[in-house]
Amino acid sequence: MKPLDGSGLIVDPQAQAHASPPAGGGLRAELLDPARLSLPERRRWAALTANAAPGNVFAADWFMEPALRHCGPGRSMRLAVVQDAAGAWVGALPLSLKPRIGRWPVPSFHGWHSTNQFIGTPLVRAGAEKAFWQGLLAHFDRHPGLALGLYAETLPLGDPAGLALASLCAEQGRALHLCQSSTRPARVTGSTAADPRAERKLHKRLDGLEGKLAQAHGAVQLVLHTRPEDCEPWLAAFLALERAGWKGRAASALGCHAATAGLFREVIREGHRRGTVRLASLTAGESIVAMTSWMVDQGRGYGFKMAFDEAFRSFAPGRLLMRRVAELSAGEGLALFDSCAVRDAPHDPLWPDRRAFGSVAVGIGGSARRALFDRLMRAQVGISQT
Repeated sequence: MKPLDGSGLIVDPQAQAHASPPAGGGLRAELLDPARLSLPERRRWAALTANAAPGNVFAADWFMEPALRHCGPGRSMRLAVVQDAAGAWVGALPLSLKPRIGRWPVPSFHGWHSTNQFIGTPLVRAGAEKAFWQGLLAHFDRHPGLALGLYAETLPLGDPAGLALASLCAEQGRALHLCQSSTRPARVTGSTAADPRAERKLHKRLDGLEGKLAQAHGAVQLVLHTRPEDCEPWLAAFLALERAGWKGRAASALGCHAATAGLFREVIREGHRRGTVRLASLTAGESIVAMTSWMVDQGRGYGFKMAFDEAFRSFAPGRLLMRRVAELSAGEGLALFDSCAVRDAPHDPLWPDRRAFGSVAVGIGGSARRALFDRLMRAQVGISQT
């Protein structure tokens, strides 16, 4: 299999082996209305979450269902589900039909995720990544409707789901088009990417700022909110802090604060109940100067949401809090901590590695339709093919 040029993908033979299990027989795909799932279907979705591969925390049913309900595009949304012969769900991916990919007029099924998600990978049973894509593509080859392709956005290229799609396309002689690629800061256990000098320089600067903050406002402390009764007060304080800052003002101006806040409340409550969501506050004396949440699932960490009091901006409270989170994640021995920063965020000594993502497109339907899709994609400037 040829790596995706320019994407930062390194094909790990061991990871690729896990990404290509025998697909087995009896695979069946269907497109469900996520707002009208039956109780048995909800149970299958929850069972899939319980047996999902690492890296699917943002696609878990307890996150994705409220995301679809609060932020989804409504009637155009479908939950693409691949089932095995026994009816158990092998994988699920929210999709919507759109008339273009970026600025290119190519009607396609698009993988969907909300603005509060940071990974577009499907929810897939561990070891069945290849079976999922095989079942989904076979379904769309038979029933493409108006679409010419399938567009999967923000896939972690080194994870089994991304590797499995690339492997399957190579086996089937199906062109896989890389439409966008990016990286963002992360920390990978065992990596040698850290620059000790840059880390020392950063810590010296943050030590100075924390000392000034303590001198001006009182002792600086990290507070972890681990008890069940801690969740609601933390939520109220966080949302108030966010509304008072520039993020809150921007969200109100765009008219999107209510939906994202509703999703945030549900996800924090359920994730905290499950022990997946971690909540923390940084205080100086009697004042909360910054607050954050992150997720820990199957030995991996994911940054989620942060807010800080802009009255303390000169002390870099967000960076002071992130340093504490980085120390906690290192102490917990997580295999990966994805900062979930914006795409192509600059180098950060707290998260010295880079995690690669790509948005990829593949043709569906019969050979003539797929050939047309490939010609249209190759004609676009900046589209590469593997």
